[in-house]
Amino acid sequence: MAACMTQTPPASDENATELQRLEQALARAVAADKAKSELLATVSHEVRTPLGAIISMADLLLGTGLDDRQRHYAETLEQSGRALLTVLNDILDYSKLEAGRFELETVSFDFADLMKSVGAELEARANDKGLASSLDIAEGCARNLRGDPVRIRQILNNLIDNALKFTETGSVRIRAGYGQDGDEIILRFEVCDTGIGLTTQQITRLFEPYAQADSSVAVKYGGTGLGLSIAGHLAKLMGGELGCESTPDEGSMFWFTVRVREAGRNAPGKEAPAAAKAAMGPLSGHMLIVEDNEINQMLIAAYLDQFGLTHDIAVNGQEAVTKVQEGKFDVVLMDIMMPVMDGLEATRHIRALGGSLAKVPIIALTANAMKGDREGYLAAGMDGYVSKPINAADLFTALSDHIGIEPQAATSNL
Repeated sequence: MAACMTQTPPASDENATELQRLEQALARAVAADKAKSELLATVSHEVRTPLGAIISMADLLLGTGLDDRQRHYAETLEQSGRALLTVLNDILDYSKLEAGRFELETVSFDFADLMKSVGAELEARANDKGLASSLDIAEGCARNLRGDPVRIRQILNNLIDNALKFTETGSVRIRAGYGQDGDEIILRFEVCDTGIGLTTQQITRLFEPYAQADSSVAVKYGGTGLGLSIAGHLAKLMGGELGCESTPDEGSMFWFTVRVREAGRNAPGKEAPAAAKAAMGPLSGHMLIVEDNEINQMLIAAYLDQFGLTHDIAVNGQEAVTKVQEGKFDVVLMDIMMPVMDGLEATRHIRALGGSLAKVPIIALTANAMKGDREGYLAAGMDGYVSKPINAADLFTALSDHIGIEPQAATSNL
């Protein structure tokens, strides 16, 4: 009787089967990553929209006549909302960094203006806590630079937040200097405090995700433990690094560096808007608010009223296209996610109208914070965007690139 023989499949068949398994695993991983990104985008939008309304309405409430107890309640509401927003932003940023889906912008910005703004915010917050503050900027650094000012400010804000959090008496101070490396400028920032300080052992684990100096710090001061990890990643993405020097019970000095380039005096995006504003004159402009959320409509309208600007409202993209055809608007403030017709499709329709109507500036109002969002808005024909929760200063800055607004008059009531 012939023996039963088991035939071994050729090696080529085994390789083909293994390759097929790997391709299937890769497809599943890509699908899972896409699902995660879509979930994060949905969570970002659905949480930011009501949270933005809470923060912004508290901000508007603080601008009204309140007694001391009412003001305390409103300030607590606003501060708590901003704390929650920080947690949300940290989680989203870390998720994007972890997935390699984080992108930096390269835009022209005024270095002196950026630092003055940061310094003014530090002074106000330090005064509230009874602390001294100062801003020291080395002379000679070019004003007009190209880089990502939003992320530079994010790192500074994180370090300032920590310095204020862990300092009960004394001061918080910012120093900014620079060096030259070929055609690149290396910016160095230092945030110094007289707070609780850190041991060498605490510093070694401070920049790890979800890490805090120790459990007692986490219990007393709170926080996600993501801020410094994110700041370190951002500094690295900008060609720099983040570090710390500290002495227990004496204070800390957190520093970071980034690489930028000089933009020159006629930096893109600087001269044209200035000329346009001069031609338009002060406090001119009729806005179209395209927003389906009634609370956001009320909020944006209140800010525009404070800027001295008139406005009309459309509740979806289709209505926006009709209104643009019927009337003259200097800027369209366009929400992205709306029923009937979303903001991107509405923008494409407006750009297809032809003539002067097609050239109206369109600024996106968005709660989305995922990679590629900004590029998608610009590709659709938008001229810029303001992130939700909408901040009066951010909205003012976006509008001032397209219409004439007197800064002091526009912000005097904010």
